Amino acid sequence: MFRNLQEKNRCHERIEMTLVHNISFVGLSFPDQEDLKGAATALLRLQDTYLLDTSQLARGEIAGARSRALELTAGDCFQLGYQAVALEDYKRAIQWMQEALVKVEQEDVKTASEPSILEFLAHCAFKLKNIKHAVKLARQIIAIAPHHPRAFENLYHYESVLNTKGDTASSEYEYDEYSSYYSSYEQSDEHDSHSLRALKRALIPSFDNYEKLCRGDRIRSHRVESKLKCRYTTNNNSYLLLQPIKQEILSLDPFICMYHDIISDKDIELFKKIALPRLARATVTNPKTGALETATYRVSKSAWFKDKVHPRIAHASQFVKEITGLETNTAEELHIINYGIGGHYEPHFDFKREGEVDGFARLGTGNRIATWIYYLSDVDAGGAKGSAAWYNLKMNGDDLNTIHCMPVLSGSKWVGNKWLHELNNEFRRKCSLNSWE
Repeated sequence: MFRNLQEKNRCHERIEMTLVHNISFVGLSFPDQEDLKGAATALLRLQDTYLLDTSQLARGEIAGARSRALELTAGDCFQLGYQAVALEDYKRAIQWMQEALVKVEQEDVKTASEPSILEFLAHCAFKLKNIKHAVKLARQIIAIAPHHPRAFENLYHYESVLNTKGDTASSEYEYDEYSSYYSSYEQSDEHDSHSLRALKRALIPSFDNYEKLCRGDRIRSHRVESKLKCRYTTNNNSYLLLQPIKQEILSLDPFICMYHDIISDKDIELFKKIALPRLARATVTNPKTGALETATYRVSKSAWFKDKVHPRIAHASQFVKEITGLETNTAEELHIINYGIGGHYEPHFDFKREGEVDGFARLGTGNRIATWIYYLSDVDAGGAKGSAAWYNLKMNGDDLNTIHCMPVLSGSKWVGNKWLHELNNEFRRKCSLNSWE
């Protein structure tokens, strides 16, 4: 019996050593704190863009998605609230902390600390100038956790502010319960200087329209939309005479169109297979220095491919030339990008604007004259399969109406970008003196 016990112990030791070795070997693949922060920020971004209900998200219900996600724990809700505090989005933080408070009371195995949740709720109430409620919450923490390391210090601070400023400290947000915050969140958000959406709205005048488009809201009149058509076209190219392409005009100014059924599922899977092992964090061009760098406003992985990598990639590039009528021998390599849930590139222009450092100078091919996008996957919400194209530049210069983006709400979005440049297209898309062209 003793021998059997020794053998079992040795067996367990071998298993433990193997497990430790395997974990150490693939350690870089495990999520770290930076990944956790990024995931929380992405979820908050989606919540703002798509106006998602906090309680529904906590239950794993995603509006617009075809499938239901896992229900969040109290710890998950706490992490989202914590990140919202870091972003100074205190009203959103209150929503998530309140969800965490409800869930932690229902959990047999606690995934969050009730005093910690209450501490952040008190902090948010204080930041929103509801000092009386912050005092109430601080006292509640002391009642359930008298040895809490910061409870007495926080209570003293809140009471000092309240005694110094009197009732005026709470005049703006005089609420006893957080239901008042919930009901007023969407209406008052635009007036809240700490709101993430309010800050973006101030920086980007068209941010409201961007979010409405992402949600599928109508922002154009029926009169404008009545002029948009679907048609078969050859673009005056004899190569397409026997099989015209399906073109859907999405916008007349700027001119944006989508082409349907021009890339096969077989090619799509091939592109993904080739790209997967080479994906790396996508970069942006710093407008001041022209250097390539990662940025929080672009969350995706990407890889670049020359036409010679595979005949089908060369064919995809040639097809862009046939449809657009633009020369592709000065175009950039095919840029395959993967956006996971929350993946995005915030509203941006593809071209270099006046006053910016020329990030394309190293290419020697001029500015980006047009953008072609192969949409390589359907996602539950935040994108669809197809191909889109538009001119970045008017014939007489920049077109600031081509600002674009949409974050992925559910699923994984794959796209293939082809950016066409000015060089060798001087006579294919000539300059114009007409200010409207």
